[in-house]
Amino acid sequence: MKPHLSPTRRLLVLLAATTLMTLFIAGPPLAASPTAQVNVKLSGTMQPDGDVDRTAISPDSRYVVFRADAETEQAFELFSAPTTGQSPPARLSGYLMTYASVGFFVISPDSRRVVYSAPQDNTDVSDLYVVPIGGGTPLKLNTPLAPGGDVIYFQISPDAARVVYSADQQTDEVYEIFSVPIGGGVVTRLNGPLTVGGNVQVFAISPDGARVVYQADQQTDQVSELYSVPIAGGPATRLNGPLTAGGSVYYGFAISPDAARVVYQADQQTDGVIELYSVPIGGGPVTKLNSLLSVGGNVDDFVISPDAARVVYRADQQTDGVVELYSVPIGGGPVTRLNGPLTAGGDVQGYAISPDAARVVYRADQQRDDASELYSVPIGGGAIIKLNSLLPAGGNVADFVISPDAARVVYLADQRTDEVRELFSVPLGGGPVTQLNGPLTVGGNVYNPEISPDAARVVYQADQQTNDVWEFFSVPISGGPVTRLNGPLTVGGAIDNATISPDSARVAYVGDQETDDQFELFVTFDESLLHPPVFIPLVRR
Repeated sequence: MKPHLSPTRRLLVLLAATTLMTLFIAGPPLAASPTAQVNVKLSGTMQPDGDVDRTAISPDSRYVVFRADAETEQAFELFSAPTTGQSPPARLSGYLMTYASVGFFVISPDSRRVVYSAPQDNTDVSDLYVVPIGGGTPLKLNTPLAPGGDVIYFQISPDAARVVYSADQQTDEVYEIFSVPIGGGVVTRLNGPLTVGGNVQVFAISPDGARVVYQADQQTDQVSELYSVPIAGGPATRLNGPLTAGGSVYYGFAISPDAARVVYQADQQTDGVIELYSVPIGGGPVTKLNSLLSVGGNVDDFVISPDAARVVYRADQQTDGVVELYSVPIGGGPVTRLNGPLTAGGDVQGYAISPDAARVVYRADQQRDDASELYSVPIGGGAIIKLNSLLPAGGNVADFVISPDAARVVYLADQRTDEVRELFSVPLGGGPVTQLNGPLTVGGNVYNPEISPDAARVVYQADQQTNDVWEFFSVPISGGPVTRLNGPLTVGGAIDNATISPDSARVAYVGDQETDDQFELFVTFDESLLHPPVFIPLVRR
C-alpha cells in the first residue's frame, strides 16, 4: 500500500527569560546533503514478529505516537517516543490480550494527551481512553456501555477541551453521540431522541469548538437529516430544509472554516436529484447554491474555500454525464463555471483550492479525451492556465499538491515517458516546469508527494535506485539536490509509510530497514540538530 504522508512546517522558537528574549536557531529542515542525514530507530526493541503499523506526530513535533505489537504478537498496543530519539518509547495503552488491539487514536491539538479506543478492560468491548502523551495511567472517558456496545469513532475539539464520540452506549446497535471533558467528567448525550431504527451516522466539530453538526435518521427511520447542537449539550436544531418524499441528506457535509455555515448535499427538492445547500450553523434560512441542473444531473462533491467565502463544486450541471467545475459564494449568488470548454468525452476529475483562496487547480481531459492535464484558474473565474508540460501519447497527470504558501503546484505525471510516473513542480499561476525526482531505475516510478508546511521541500516515495524497492527522498520544491531520507535497507527491505513533523525538521517513517519483514519506526533529521542550540540575545527597544 502506498502511504499518504502528512504535511509539516519548520519552527523558530522564541524563548523569554526575565528581561531578555532569545531565539533558538535550528538547522535547515530536511538537509540537501545525504551525508548530513541521521537515522535513529524510535520503536526500540520489539518481539521477533513485532511490527509498527500506524504513526502520528504531535502538533508540537516533540513526540511520535505509534501502534505496534511490540511485546505480544498480534496485540497492537500504543506507544510514544520523543522525535529526538534520546529516550526509549513509553507505553500509553494498557496491556492487551493477543488479537485485542488499539483501534483508533488521536493526539490532542495541544500535544498534551492521546485519546484512543481499545478493548482494554474487556476483550469484547472497545472503550475510550485518554493518557498523557509521554506516558501515564489511562483514564476511561465513556460511561459503561450497553451489553454488546462499543465506541466506534471520536473527535477531539480544536481547543483540546472535549472529546465527542459515537457509541451504542445506551442500547446495543443504536449509535448516538456523546461529549465529555478530555480530562474526564460528566458524559452528555448530544443528539435528540431517535426514532425506532434511527442512528447518528456521522458528525463533525466546528472549527471554533463551539458546536457539533451531525447527520441522523432522528425523526424518521432511514431518512437522514442534519442537526446542530452545542458541544457541551443543549437543544439540537435541524439544519436542512423540508425533504421531498424519498429525499435525504447525503454523506459529506462540511462546516466552513469560520464556523459560520454548513454546506451539504441532499435530494431535498426532487427525489434522486442531489443538489447543494448552505445554512447558518445554528439554523436559519437554507440557500440552494447550484444552478438549475440538466435532466439527470447531480452535484458530485464540493470544497469550501479556506477564507469561507466561496464553495467550489463538481456537477453535470449543463450536460448529463459531463462533470464540470463551478464556483459560488457560500451564502448564495451567481454561479461561475471554472473549467474551459471540454473535448468530447472530457470531464473534470479532481480539484483543490489554494491555501490563500485565490485560485483553483484542477485535473481534466479538457483538450484531449483520456489525457488528464493540470489547470489553474482564479476562484471567481477568469483566465485558465495549463500548468503541465506537453504530454506524450498515453501520458496523464495523476495527482497534485498545492504548496502551503500558495506559490507552487507539485504534480505526478508520466510527462516524459508513457507509464513512467515522475515528479514536477510549477508556479501556481503558470511558468517553467521543473522535474524534481532523481533519475529512475528501469521500471521505477514516483508516488505520494507531500510538501513540507514551510513550503521549502517535497518528500516523495519511489523505487528510484532499485526497481520495486521503495524508499523516501527529499528535494527542494523548486528543484535541486535529492536526498535519500531512509537509511540503508536490508535485503528485501522497503519503506512503507512516512510522516513529516509539523516543524518540517524531521521525517518519521516505518520500514523493514534493519530486518526483512519486521517494520520498525525510524526518524531522520539533519545532524546539526544534534548540536547544542545557539542562543542569540535579542534586545528589546
